Amino acid sequence: MFEPFTLPGRVRFYSGRGQLPECELTAPGGRVVLSLQGAQVLSYVPTEQPDLLWLSPNARFEQGKAIRGGIPVCWPWFGDHPEDGELPAHGFARNVLWEVRSSFAGDDTTHLQLGLTESVTSQRLWPTPFDLTLDIELGSTLKLTLTTRNTGPHSIGITEALHTYFAVSGTDSIRTEGLNGCRYRDKLENYAIKPQREELIPEPPLDRVYDHSASGLKLLDAGLKRVIRIDKRASESTIVWNPGPEAAAGIADIGAEPSRRYICIESGNALDSAVSLAPGATHALVMELSSTPLDT
Repeated sequence: MFEPFTLPGRVRFYSGRGQLPECELTAPGGRVVLSLQGAQVLSYVPTEQPDLLWLSPNARFEQGKAIRGGIPVCWPWFGDHPEDGELPAHGFARNVLWEVRSSFAGDDTTHLQLGLTESVTSQRLWPTPFDLTLDIELGSTLKLTLTTRNTGPHSIGITEALHTYFAVSGTDSIRTEGLNGCRYRDKLENYAIKPQREELIPEPPLDRVYDHSASGLKLLDAGLKRVIRIDKRASESTIVWNPGPEAAAGIADIGAEPSRRYICIESGNALDSAVSLAPGATHALVMELSSTPLDT
């Protein structure tokens, strides 16, 4: 099934946790592990660096269930469905098996493309023809491109996010650079609109959707002595989330203590920044991650 896309030493497929199919990409610049369920990156380890991503020690690897951690793909809606709270949160793309469409490797980069189209299951949840691809490019950075194409006869609207869980030394040892001056909607206070008057020092619990389209947001971690840079395109929202230890204690696949080891900083288009696509139109959300030492 995956043999045509296997590249010795660069792209490897295997039966992973919970017998879900996984793929390992390697390049001179690092290593990526992803699950084909949800097209979800689970690990990104740049060469001679620790993992940039957090995967919950309590994550469930079950068919049709969301995997807690890494980079889930939230699509075609972000958060709760705006009209039907019975539909799965963050859409259905993260809970289904994607197909492998292509793989290739150059001297310095390894590429994999995964795809998803409408099915009997998706039609029940979202009766719309579509073609969705995730391009993974591993080089000196990790670049993800989520492309939506409207293959139907009517215009559609989507919200979306690459719901990235960053591994941190502790939520009390991090800060960001790049959100100062943005406004955000505070989901913990009934979506109240507030200004960010200084650089954010995340103090969970927090759940915020920032109006933020700029590239180059930085996550600085004093404990791990590193700076993670988040570059993005075609993204009007940056979402920052951690439920805090009290709430996380009641979430079976997180837990109180593990919640201190991550912060979600998500690139996407949420709430009022929904994307409208005419028939035949495409939209490509791009996120690129890199890491450098923190100057102290």
